Amino acid sequence: MEKTVEAIYEGGVFKPIKHLTISEHERFKLTITPIAEDEKETKKVVGRQREALLAIAGVADSGLSDVSKNHDKYLYGKPCGTK
Repeated sequence: MEKTVEAIYEGGVFKPIKHLTISEHERFKLTITPIAEDEKETKKVVGRQREALLAIAGVADSGLSDVSKNHDKYLYGKPCGTK
């Protein structure tokens, strides 16, 4: 099974960012690819987008009937066509 895992290199050891469910002393072949700054920025943007979408996720169940017409109002808190 192939898996991509993010890790930090500290004190001569690669430490996974998230917990792994693997056996102690199990052997692996590692391919090391640094995370570029633009990838880090992309992850931040995706995180902010995820938060924004989760904030409006309940709109479909809200009973609002003008969501498509006034999407900017519900997404950004301002009327359509304003900056």
